[in-house]
Amino acid sequence: MRTTLPLGATLFGRTRERVLGLCFSRLDEPFYVREVARLTGGALGAVQRELGVLVQAGILTRVVRGRQVDYQANRQCPVFEELRAIVAKTSGLVDVLRNALAPVAGGVEAAFVFGSMARDGGGADSDVDLFVIGAVALGDLVEALAPVESRLGREVNPVVQSAAEFARRARRGDHFVSRLLSEPRLFVIGGDDVVERLAASRLADAPHDQRAGDRRPPACRPRRCGVSRPTASGATPRSTTTRA
Repeated sequence: MRTTLPLGATLFGRTRERVLGLCFSRLDEPFYVREVARLTGGALGAVQRELGVLVQAGILTRVVRGRQVDYQANRQCPVFEELRAIVAKTSGLVDVLRNALAPVAGGVEAAFVFGSMARDGGGADSDVDLFVIGAVALGDLVEALAPVESRLGREVNPVVQSAAEFARRARRGDHFVSRLLSEPRLFVIGGDDVVERLAASRLADAPHDQRAGDRRPPACRPRRCGVSRPTASGATPRSTTTRA
């Protein structure tokens, strides 16, 4: 079986991929060296070298402010738009998804990317698997995510569970939830502390209120379709027309 290599790391190398992902997903923010290292998880020396190379290439700008040196994406770079598009499809994934989820974020306790995109950046044909915990209808989630699929050049496959259902299945040792808890995750909303708290919550003792692992139905791709899913409150499902 042929192995598909991660696009971002193949094109740029792991440290450079992370540096570009940070700078090109937060275009209006300058970062100092130690901040870049902290946010990307890279070694300080390796991050310093990559920043220097990217500045020399004109991809990043370097500005001295007193005793601090800041780095930022260079909008005047001849390939700025092309780089931004590549980074959004490989390394800038989290911020793109976070912005897309903004309309429904009030009902979301945690959301994270799992699977190949979280493990190693995925390959050219990798979908984005997104797990959402909270009181949000699957139809609303699909509608919110639909516009970013063209920008990412990848299909986004959301899976939704209420907080009570997630807690119940975590306590029961459900295989899927256990795998989610043990594998790498890219957090879009919340963090490890939120997921661990929910997994250990006594909400697990609450009545079953939502079908586990509500997924975007295959029939919804790529045309309009009606999505009928239980609500987080356990109310009678209501048919919702969404665009995938």
